[in-house]
Amino acid sequence: MLGMLFKIAAFVVLAHFLVRFLMKVFKKRGNLYYLTPQRQFGLVFWSLISFWMALSMFGMLLREGNDTPLERGIAIGLGSILFLFAVPTLLVHWQYYRHERESALELEPKNNTALLLRPNQKYYLHPSHITNILETRSTSTSGFWKDYRYLTLSLTDGRTVTITSLLLDLDQLTALWPQVPRQVKTKWVCFL
Repeated sequence: MLGMLFKIAAFVVLAHFLVRFLMKVFKKRGNLYYLTPQRQFGLVFWSLISFWMALSMFGMLLREGNDTPLERGIAIGLGSILFLFAVPTLLVHWQYYRHERESALELEPKNNTALLLRPNQKYYLHPSHITNILETRSTSTSGFWKDYRYLTLSLTDGRTVTITSLLLDLDQLTALWPQVPRQVKTKWVCFL
């Protein structure tokens, strides 16, 4: 069983470097943002690997073999830890996906504006139309969910708009409006 765990670890390391290389090759910067498979895969990659490894370890327990109690304990312990790290991220990703799946955002850095399009809604975001920006981020710096965060923009007409990190890197958006008051709120996992 330990040999199988080493093979899985080697596969994960190789897959990590391959995915990072491919993401750098195909990375494209523009002014129009919508949900792309590349961005989604980049955020959820380690969670999917962790989930797959946890299921593989639990699957090893079901097969008949002459595994020692130590090997079974390692498989149960590592499988449980990997599963507990993967599940919150996958749940947050699914929630962000449902929120942003039909959204499109166009940035205009020259005018410091953005246009957010959602079904039956259109938001023209100009610094004079935004009263406050509330950024919700994770307190964790090492969890798989650390890159999931969202902005809640309070508009002058009383509406609020939520934009998640699944749509774009939120630092690009906040850089457009440095003069707008901004607050930061932390959560362990940033569910909407």
